[in-house]
Amino acid sequence: MSPCLHCGALARIEPSAALRWRCSVCGGPVVPAAGDLVRSNGELPSLVRSHRARAMALGWLAASFVLGSIAAMAAGVTLLVWLASHLAAVLLGTVAVVAASLAWASLRRSRRRRGEAREALAEAWERVAGEVLAARREETTAPDLARIMSTDLDHAERLLARLSAHGGARVDVRDDAELTYRVDAPPSEGAAGAEQPGAEATGETLRAR
Repeated sequence: MSPCLHCGALARIEPSAALRWRCSVCGGPVVPAAGDLVRSNGELPSLVRSHRARAMALGWLAASFVLGSIAAMAAGVTLLVWLASHLAAVLLGTVAVVAASLAWASLRRSRRRRGEAREALAEAWERVAGEVLAARREETTAPDLARIMSTDLDHAERLLARLSAHGGARVDVRDDAELTYRVDAPPSEGAAGAEQPGAEATGETLRAR
């Protein structure tokens, strides 16, 4: 159990078909990482965007169903009143066409928001995966990452591929043809300080000349 980034409640996380993992209290998406990794929680903005986009997608989907039902009802009534009143039939037909158009537009917006939600969630997972690699400071394989982040092997491979493509990790090939990933450690202060005297000495030499 750990504090939820969304609601702050001390709760367990539970598997989710759409989010992989979510808070058992508020239902917000969560990215797990086992071990003593010190989390920066930098994935929170992406998780919030994903949660909001998914809620908007559900809203647009509901609107498309409502408008689609109105279009179907208007079309059915149009066929019934055609023989009695052509004018009323034309008006109802116009309503059916407009409602159908709005339903289609709402459905497209719902799909677009679902795509945005998936991409934002992928960004959150990628960020945490980068933190895992940086904390390990050693070669990490897809099975290692899948175990640490409680995900499946295919997802772990996609995360590592995204990190490599975006420059967040270096990929190597072992003798057994398995891919390993790592994050190079930043230069230490001692190494940077060791270079500074050399630079000063070079400057003094040039001035002496």
